[in-house]
Order: sequence, then structure tokens, then C-alpha cells
Amino acid sequence: MSKAHRGTPLKEERPNSGRGKCPVTGQTGVKLVYEHEIDGQKVMISKIGKSTLANQKRREEAAAKTA
Repeated sequence: MSKAHRGTPLKEERPNSGRGKCPVTGQTGVKLVYEHEIDGQKVMISKIGKSTLANQKRREEAAAKTA
């Protein structure tokens, strides 16, 4: 199957083909794919940033549950 159109919507909708600096991890040149609200402001975050936030939330819930 052809992969000719992979990532085409991301390249058309976002500047710099959706790449930039992730506000969560601080990595540069990564694809900013997910929209997330941080401090009342909607920002675009990377896949790794999304998992980082999810893991932090999971750890906080587990710590609150054990306390």
C-alpha cells in the first residue's frame, strides 16, 4: 500500500509541518500533535509530552490513594 499521503493533513494545517518545541519535555524539532490545556492555555504537545503528563497524573492518583 502506498504511503504517499502520510502526514499530509498535519503538513497542511500546521506551520513548520507541525514541528516545534514541546512545552512539556523541552525537546525541539518534534511533531506537536496533541492539543492540551496547561495553566488555562491551550498548547500543542508531542506524543512523549502527552505520555509524560498521563504518567504524572497516574502517579499522583496512586500516591493519593495510598495516603
